[in-house]
Amino acid sequence: MKKLSQEEITDKLHQDHFTRGPELERLSDPVIDTPMLVTLEQLRPYEHNPRFIRNPLYDDIKASIRERGLDQPPPITRRPGETSFIIRNGGNTRLAILGELWQETRDERFFRIHCLFRPWSNETNTLLGHLAESDLHGQLTFIERALAVAKLKTMLESDGPELSQRELARRLAAGGYPVSQSHISRMLDTLEHLLPAIPQTLYAGLGKPQIERLIGLRSQAERTWNRYPTATVAFAEFWLETMGYFDSDPESFDLEQIQDELLERMSHFLGQSYRMLALELSDTQRGVSTPWAVPTTPSESSHRPSVHETAAELPYSDTKPESTDAKSKIEPISKERLNEPETNTLPAVSHLSRVQQIREQIDREIITEAESSFETCTIDDLWTIAPTLDTPEQLRLSIAGLAREMAAYAGDAECIIDQKHGLGFALDIERLDLSAPRSTGVHLMLLALLRAQDEVNWEDRKQIPSALFGQLLLGVYQLYLPDRPVTDVGLERLPDSLLIKLFRLIRLARRLIDLTLPPEAESPEKLL
Repeated sequence: MKKLSQEEITDKLHQDHFTRGPELERLSDPVIDTPMLVTLEQLRPYEHNPRFIRNPLYDDIKASIRERGLDQPPPITRRPGETSFIIRNGGNTRLAILGELWQETRDERFFRIHCLFRPWSNETNTLLGHLAESDLHGQLTFIERALAVAKLKTMLESDGPELSQRELARRLAAGGYPVSQSHISRMLDTLEHLLPAIPQTLYAGLGKPQIERLIGLRSQAERTWNRYPTATVAFAEFWLETMGYFDSDPESFDLEQIQDELLERMSHFLGQSYRMLALELSDTQRGVSTPWAVPTTPSESSHRPSVHETAAELPYSDTKPESTDAKSKIEPISKERLNEPETNTLPAVSHLSRVQQIREQIDREIITEAESSFETCTIDDLWTIAPTLDTPEQLRLSIAGLAREMAAYAGDAECIIDQKHGLGFALDIERLDLSAPRSTGVHLMLLALLRAQDEVNWEDRKQIPSALFGQLLLGVYQLYLPDRPVTDVGLERLPDSLLIKLFRLIRLARRLIDLTLPPEAESPEKLL
């Protein structure tokens, strides 16, 4: 090999070097759970965190971390392709506290934290983890849970068909956040009907009991409103405008005052008297409509009874006077609406018709008392059917009302659908919750009355009567019998009050069948 000269060696040394390959920006994330040391600069909170209201335990958690350090570092994860880590489930409050303590103390133990990295799964599981952890360690408000559940519903439906409430409940339970279908129903109703009307009140932490009662009041008011199709505005618009006056601090939230204002404004829009609408609303709450309500003249509807006059008629009311401070917050109805001409009103009813109304009301109250008070209920109360009730239409209304009361005891009164034929009601199968002993027994009983098991072969249903009637009516499976030990059949015995309602429902149903069967019928036929 020829020896290189000095000049050739120098030329080769001045030639360009090999080009550098692409630099690796960062290592790929681990595929298994891995401990990591990360800084606050590398972490950011989860943007879909269900909690957007300050954690009520914030100050206590901060004091603990200041003194003891971070005993439970939050698990972290990272979306594919992103540079920052995020909290995997829960821990957003702790991350915010660490940021505050670092700014206050410049202590490195608040800046660098040991975390457990877990591989990224998907958005749905991440949101579910945050929802479950946040609700466990610092109870979320009702509106926070409702918004998170609605967000999860949207995520789950993005890659598939629309989910029923029952299927959504099943998916959430499988993901570690068990919630009943009836609870989901109230959450979605809150987002649809209450959040647009009273956002400040909900975000300030209005509790579940008040929300449930308010949803019930809205449903009852809408049923009453729909009996008078002459209203100049839709009920949804009327509801939003009325509730807007009450969007304030939850401490001053007064359901009785809201109901009072609803009735007053409804009387102006519908051309009905305040007292008449109050009675109808009360009947709607019992699941029974008022058959004798008639339109009245503006002069009659302009008289609004005092709180003391209607205290015994209005639900959720007592005899204490209204708060003048709270009342002053309510804006008066505009003069234009007050002066609008009344449409579809009838002349003043005659004295005879008014007397007849009073008599019918007395008869109706007798029946209502027999249905709602089992302590003083006698055999005559159960069996008596007032003349005003003794028609197929009114019997169906009363039967549906009793079925709705039984369904309400089981957890979901809205599963009862009024019908103008048959026994007067049907069941929304999608809404039925058969996961609890109480709801299972009541719903099976109602399904049995509707002959919903006719298509099931006898071998599969021959054990139903024994378990259903024996346990539901007597509770016999809770009693030890010879050669028959105590057995849990997944049903709960009816309380006395519901048993009375069931007997009353059976009595009315038998009378309805008597009225609808043709004379001297050899066999039962389909109810008209």
